[in-house]
Parts: sequence; structure tokens; C-alpha cells
Amino acid sequence: MGTTQRKSIRPLFGLGLLCALLFLLATLINALDGLVDLYERAAAISPWLPWLLHGLLGGFLLIALGFIAWWLLPIRQRSRQRVLDEPSLRAAVRAQADAGVDVSRALSELEELEARRQSGRVHIALFGETSSGKSSVIRALVPEASAQVDVLAGTTRQCQRYSWQTAGEDALELVDAPGFSHDSEETRLATEEAIRAHLVIYLCDGDLTQSEWLQIDRLVVFGKPMVLAVNKADQFREDELEAIRQQIAERFPRGSRPQVVGITAGGLEPITRIEHDGAEREELRPRRPRIKPLKLAIERSLSRDPAALTELRDSAVFQLAGDALDDAQRSHQRRAGERIIATHTRAAVVGALAALSPGSDLVIQGAIGTRLVRALCRLHDVRVREVDIEAVLRDAGGTSRKSSALVLAVAGNALKAFPGLGTVTGGLVHAVAYGLLFDAFGHALADSLRNSGSLSPGAVSEGLAERLDDDLSVAARRIARLALRRNRPDSEE
Repeated sequence: MGTTQRKSIRPLFGLGLLCALLFLLATLINALDGLVDLYERAAAISPWLPWLLHGLLGGFLLIALGFIAWWLLPIRQRSRQRVLDEPSLRAAVRAQADAGVDVSRALSELEELEARRQSGRVHIALFGETSSGKSSVIRALVPEASAQVDVLAGTTRQCQRYSWQTAGEDALELVDAPGFSHDSEETRLATEEAIRAHLVIYLCDGDLTQSEWLQIDRLVVFGKPMVLAVNKADQFREDELEAIRQQIAERFPRGSRPQVVGITAGGLEPITRIEHDGAEREELRPRRPRIKPLKLAIERSLSRDPAALTELRDSAVFQLAGDALDDAQRSHQRRAGERIIATHTRAAVVGALAALSPGSDLVIQGAIGTRLVRALCRLHDVRVREVDIEAVLRDAGGTSRKSSALVLAVAGNALKAFPGLGTVTGGLVHAVAYGLLFDAFGHALADSLRNSGSLSPGAVSEGLAERLDDDLSVAARRIARLALRRNRPDSEE
């Protein structure tokens, strides 16, 4: 890939800076007597005035050094703080929709939040692994509750909702989301349902597994109020149960430690029945549920600060909607980036075929490369300067030259695969090679911008080298077809 043929801005700036410093030094030498006289007069007037002069001179030097560093160092994209208030989020949704981004998921989250606000109910999510005993907990917790089946949007998985009223006449809705398992989609749906709730009941069987801790950590990030219910507590001694409580509590920050309660949700337990003749017979009988500690923990959580519960729920949903908006924006950027890369790859092929004199292809490819960098940076909202573009193209050019023989060989083989072509000319081979380089460079640049949010020549060159080391045959055949169409005298394109 050819670098831009414009005069290098960095050396010119360095030369200009050197001249300016020499001029400043000469001026200071000529004005030295005046400065010494000024310093002595200031000291005679007040002992503080020389310190003021020192401060002014130091401030000037700091500003000058800061400007030089800003100019010479690459721009780092500032990390964007997520805006969690609703007006800003809705404004971001409108802006992304106007830009052509699919914002349906983010809008769906906001609409669901508004519907829950209107219902006035407190939503409690029962969260845990598949087969953790959630159904038994629900039967023991609200035996009189009526169940409603809600199919989660876009899936065949069902979400059970149970409505009941507490003794304090609070309208509650207990949501039994799909249990998380090795199915990543099912786990995502369950986690999102927990994030939408005011309160999360996390059901476990004692010591938490690594996967359970990962799910809990995600809920903690969203600031979810939580009650950890240790099921089958009757199988533990009191000191063992207390050790489990302590172990779980130590994993949380002190200000956000959840209530940990031991419960027995029911189910079956083995017993030994002794018959009249003395014979022993093993049987299973229903285990008596013991869920009062969980009910008390729920009541404490709801009565502590209802307004704060609602505020935390809203904030978590805003984060969830913001994540959905970010995902949609990244998908949109990928599709738009593919179009930009394809357009400039096509231009590189045409430019190579149109080059009339030796070296003119370098000028053409340098101009196309500059436009490609600008277009992708604009797509990813990354500020870019001429010196940054020049550095990226220079480093990418060095990387591509190391693989030029391989790229030319791949391009030649791709052209030979077309029957009836005859002798493969050098112009066609170079056109396909340029197309391959631009395709690899564009994807490496897009990946770097998407991952780092800044224009990093080193990261782009590293990504380009990896792509050139991969199998280029598929891309080569695609670009070869393009080059052949463009090279036909009767081509209408």
C-alpha cells in the first residue's frame, strides 16, 4: 500500500518549531539585560514579585510543552461515561435511530419500564440455575398466587409471573425467569429479567459455583438489591450455615452485601419406616417447607426505602437499554464499515488498472488510503489529524511490503482460476494485490477503531499482519472477479 505523497507535516512542524525556539532563544539573549533589570526592580518593590515572575514563566513553559505534546502525540479517544438519566438515553435513542441504527431493543426496554411503572407493582425476580428448586420455592412462598405465562420476546422460552399481595397490601409480582445453564441465550434472558426487577432472590444450594458467582457479579455491577436464599438449609448444621453466610458476605463490598437466609423449599426427603414385624422400609415423603426467613428478608428489603428500590430498578434498566443501544450501534458500524471497505477496495482496484505511468499508482493508492482512514474514523466518531493518517499509512505500508510477494502470488493464482483468461498480465495481478491489501487494511483499521476507540498505528499494523497471514484465497477470488469486470473494454461499470 502506497503512503501519501503529500509533503510530510511532522518534519515541517519540527523544523518550524526548531526555528521558533532558536528565535525565542536569541530574543531572550538580547533581552537578558532587560530581564535582569526587571527582576531586580521587582525584588526591590516586593519580595513576592520575583516569585510571580517565576510563576508566569513556568506557566508559559507548561502551556508550550502541553501544546507540543498535544500536536505530536496521537489522539486518545476519551472514555465516554454512560449517561443513565432517562432524557439523555431517549435523546441518544432518537439520534441513533436518525442515523439508521436499529434501536428496537433499547426502545422495548424503555416501553417495558414504563408499563411496569404504570402497573404500580413491585417486581421480584427469582433467579438461579436450572433445577435449583425455584418451582418448589414459589409453591412454598405464594401457594395462593395465580400464574401467568409470558413468552419472552423473540424466543420460545417462557417466563412465569405470579401475582399476590402482602400483608401490608403491597402488590407484588414474582417473576420466575428461565434458569440459567450452559445455554448462553437462556442465561442472558434470565439475567436481563433479573435486572428489570426491583429485587432479586438468588437461589442456591450452599457453596456457590464459579458460574453462579459470575452471574451474581453481573447483577452487582447493575446495583441490584439481592436476597441470597440457601436452599436445603436443613441439611446443614447451624455453624455450617453461618460459615456459608460469612463466605458469601465476604465476596461483596461492605456497602452492598445481600441478606443471606437459609430456607427449605419442600420437595421430598427419604425416611425409614419400621413395620409391625420390625422390618425397615425406605420411603420418600414431602419435606415440610421452611421459608419464613425468606419472607422476612423480602419484607425488610421492601420496607427499607421503596423510593430507592424504584430508583435502582430504573437505573439498572437504563444501563440495560444503553447496552442494547451500544450493541445496535456496533452492528450498524460493522455493516457500514463493510460498505466503506468494499467501496475503497473497489477504488483501489480501479486505480491500479488506470495507472498510466510508473509510480502513479502509488499516488492514487495513497489518496484512496487517506479517504479510507477518514471515512472509518468518521464512522467510529474518532478525531483524526493529518499526522495520524500519515503514521497509519506509513506503518501499514511497511507491513504490506513484507508480505508483497505472498499477496502477488495469491492474486496471480486467483486470476489463473478463471478459464479462458489466457496469460495473466502484470497490471491485473497488481490490481488484485492492491485490492487484497486494501481489504485487509480496512478490516484491520475498523477492528482497531472499534476495540480501542482511537487511531493506533501499531494496532492497525499488527491486525494487518495477522490478516495477511490468514487464508486470502476467498477474498482474492472475489477481488479478481471485480478486476476482470473492470478490465473489460466493454465494461459499463
